[in-house]
Amino acid sequence: MDELEILRIMNKYNPWWNNKKIPASKTSVFKRGDFYIMQEQLLRKEITSLVGPRRVGKTILIHQLIQHLLDTNIEPSKILYLSVDEVGLTKGGAELGHILDTYSKFIIKKPLDELEDTCFLFLDEIQELPDWEKILKNWYDLRYKMKFIISGSSSIWISKGSEESLLGRIKMTIMMPLRFSEVLRYRGLLSDDFYKTRTNVRTSILKSIQENNLSFFRKELDTFVGIAAPLKEGIEIELNRYLTVGGYPELLDEKDYNSIGEAVRDKVKLIFYKDVIRYFKIRNPGVLQDLFKILAKNTGQQFNIAETARLLDIERPTLRDYIKYLIKAYLIERSEFYSDSRHKRIRKQEKIYVLDAGIRNGMVDFIDDNLIKNPAELGLVVQSTIFDHLTRLKFNVEPGPEPEIFYWKDKKEIDFVLTIKRKPIPVESKFSKSLEQETVRTLKEFTKKNNSPFGIIITKTEYGWDENILKIPLWMILTVI
Repeated sequence: MDELEILRIMNKYNPWWNNKKIPASKTSVFKRGDFYIMQEQLLRKEITSLVGPRRVGKTILIHQLIQHLLDTNIEPSKILYLSVDEVGLTKGGAELGHILDTYSKFIIKKPLDELEDTCFLFLDEIQELPDWEKILKNWYDLRYKMKFIISGSSSIWISKGSEESLLGRIKMTIMMPLRFSEVLRYRGLLSDDFYKTRTNVRTSILKSIQENNLSFFRKELDTFVGIAAPLKEGIEIELNRYLTVGGYPELLDEKDYNSIGEAVRDKVKLIFYKDVIRYFKIRNPGVLQDLFKILAKNTGQQFNIAETARLLDIERPTLRDYIKYLIKAYLIERSEFYSDSRHKRIRKQEKIYVLDAGIRNGMVDFIDDNLIKNPAELGLVVQSTIFDHLTRLKFNVEPGPEPEIFYWKDKKEIDFVLTIKRKPIPVESKFSKSLEQETVRTLKEFTKKNNSPFGIIITKTEYGWDENILKIPLWMILTVI
């Protein structure tokens, strides 16, 4: 491909080379928590990979990082952004090596092996580059002063490449739909430095568990309540909307429920056909869609593999594969039975959650004001939302492998069991006006039997402690975790 044509395309994507601003459509004043995580990753040598569901805001985040680099006086020519699926490049047959040679020759005007300062290379839609993982491995192993930041709408393809050829050379950041507290920041109900309060609460949880002393957690939680209580009415209004439309950024300012429902269903189709079906070569996509509708309708319920396989007229191994595919697409997650015995865990049925409320509601045609008035539907959505936020809490308090949230059931049932420092924390969802004392007793019995430091009951309005059992409203716990 002609060097001048490559240069023309690169200039189109990199207006800062010519002292022009990043287009407003590609950035945002609002910065979510992932921005600060990625900002720290810019200082690391490893390739940085940004993955997550489609249309979750990855491209906007990348341009925010570019603006951050410009604001910190990184020379504009040392920042390259390129969407690998650019039609002009793909039709012209341009390869990454050819593109970087052109960049080296005309923009930085120096051979790449003679770089004295780091060049930041943002490659979006990286999955469209054949053998991209092998190509990046070769460039990384040259040890030039080049920092690669990659992303793409098809996270399945990127995750697969990262797990194989680039193992040990790449740091992956998963970007999910907005947490409830991020929506509140976007609406201006919480200040930008609210993360300090949330961090203090998380730290206090860990300290209380490690030192077997609830006073740390109780103190920080009381501080948070003092901040949040005056905002209760506004937060609850936003909570009702969040439980209805979920946390995808593109839906934040959309008012029409019909448009939101249509956008959600289009998003799911895009994920299915562009990612799951294309990557895993699924022959009968209709079955996968039917499965996802079943999971959405019954989110958070125990999942019967044999019964569902019969219903869909497929083999059980195929159904298990489909579940794995939907997990890799960041649409669902599963919850196993809590037990120290792995054998007991796998003998019990799993629960499966559709992670985003809007995705779930769109698949069952329940994106409207009636959701909040329907106790059965609302209860399912509340449980899924709690599961999603507990998963994020687990990851932030105790970073490590993919976080697991369990459930427990004997004669009685506990919705969630969160393990921190190998100690189980039982969490029960009771989103109703009245709280039965039996629920408190169940959690107390569990904490005593399993040496749990405390338990949590998520209520509609009630807040307070009953010995080592915290009763806390849904709006409050979603805000703080």
